[in-house]
This record gives sequence, structure tokens and C-alpha cells, in this order.
Amino acid sequence: MIEGSYRRSRHNKSKVPSRTLIFAALVVVILILGVISLIQFFSGRSLRSEIEEIREGITQLEEENKSLQHQYNEILEENETLRKENHMLRSSEVISHGSRDSGKVALTIDDGGRSDIMEPVLQCLAEENTRATFFVLGTWLELEPELWSRVVEEGHDLGNHTYSHRYLTDMNTDEINAELDLWQELANEAVGRSYKTYFFRPPGLEGFYENQSEQRSQYLDIVADKGMFVTLWDVDHFYGLGGGNMPAERIAEYVVDNARSGSIILLHCRENDLAALPAIIRGLRDEGLEPCSLSELLLHGYTS
Repeated sequence: MIEGSYRRSRHNKSKVPSRTLIFAALVVVILILGVISLIQFFSGRSLRSEIEEIREGITQLEEENKSLQHQYNEILEENETLRKENHMLRSSEVISHGSRDSGKVALTIDDGGRSDIMEPVLQCLAEENTRATFFVLGTWLELEPELWSRVVEEGHDLGNHTYSHRYLTDMNTDEINAELDLWQELANEAVGRSYKTYFFRPPGLEGFYENQSEQRSQYLDIVADKGMFVTLWDVDHFYGLGGGNMPAERIAEYVVDNARSGSIILLHCRENDLAALPAIIRGLRDEGLEPCSLSELLLHGYTS
């Protein structure tokens, strides 16, 4: 009997470590599961936060896309307007005068010259409170940039007359573009900023005579690509009087007699032409006409 009791006691003691190990294992498993659950919990929170950020990003992108679409539509509208304006420019006739109801007459002076020649001209225009348009050659812009910067500062226009006065009919398309572009570069450098001119005058009128319709169409396209108008004249004493050696008094008389509202007067940087300028200005005013620049005649209300 004692022996039997001893055996049961040993059997019960052998079960204690086994239960402890099982319990410990369960605790470890529970802890592991708890850790895994915590990891999953925080991972889930992080994932939800990331999803929310993605949703917010998508919403922001959608808003930005709507804004970009709106801007795109505005650009399309502006581009359509510019296309129409460009088409009008390409299909327009060459300008030889402005509105006949304007009461204004544009003074234009071709080629350009030295400071000593230009000084009396600028002084006269300042004293008469009159603006003019100078179709200066690129070569003069290059030689005396300070002079032409002053011309612009005093309120006058510069017009593109090519770099070197080569006739358009003597050049191919690439050469014409190079002449016009070089003039623009030199104008920008002289003025010290990007200078916009709307006016181009072909040297010697070449390419724009009545019998040059094919060249005329080609040159109009080239000039239009530069955003300029081909601008000629309707009053010119050189052809009207049969030469360029007329005295200043005769030049002034001819110009005043032939000018009318909207006229564009052609003069050159030659001694007699420039000497006639004061009498031309006063004579026009006596006739009730106000001398002005091309911008004032043709672009009033369209440019700032």
C-alpha cells in the first residue's frame, strides 16, 4: 500500500513540469499573437493614413487638372484670336495711308544717319512736340546705338528697314529672314530691351511694284511671320518731283500741298529733306492736319 502511494506521488510530480511548459508555451503564443495583432493594428492605421493621403492627392490632382483644362481652353481661345488676327494680317493690303477721317499725317524718315545729322531733326521734333517714325537701317543701329535709344526714349518709332538695305528681290527667303532678324537683334541691343515694331518698309520698294504680285505675296508672308505690317506711303517728293535734289522750300511746299488726312509722308535722311521738316510740320498744321508717328496714326487704341 505504501508502495502504491509512492508511485502515485511520483506520477503527479512528473505532470507538473509538463503543464508548466504547456502554460508557458501558451503564454508565449498569446504574446506573439498579441504582438502580431499590434503590428497589424498599427500597420492598418498607417495604411489607412496613406490611403487618405492618396485620396487627398487624387482630389488635388483632379482640381489641378480642372484648372489646367480651364487654362488650356483659355489658351485655345487666345490662339484662335491670334490666328484670326494673323490671317487678317497676311491677307491685308499693303498699308499706304491711315484713316482719312483721322486728321493726322504720319512723318516717316528712311535710312538713318549720323548723330550730327540727326541732332537738328530731334531738336525740331521736340520743339514742335511732334513724333515721327524712323525706318532706320540695322547698320546705323549697330554704329550708333545710343542715338537710336534716345530716339525711342523721346517717343518716336523705329521701323524695320532691313539690316543693310539690300533689295528683297535680290535675296532668297533665308537671307531676307536673316536681314529682318538681325535688324531686330540690333534694335533690342540699342534700346536695351525687347523692342516691338509693327512696321516694315522694303528698301527701294522692290518686291511691291504693281507688276510684282508673286513676290509681293511671298514677302507679305515673311513680314507677317515677324508680326509686322508692310508700310509704304502716299506722299513722296522724290518721285513726285522727279529727283532728290530739290531745295528744302520746294520739298516742303510739295509735301504740304499733297498731304491729306491719313497720309503717310516719306522723307529720307538727306540734307534737304531734313531741312524741310520744320516747314512741313508748320504747313500741315496750317492746313488743319496734325503730324504724328505711324503708331499714333495707325495703332491708336491698339497698343499701350
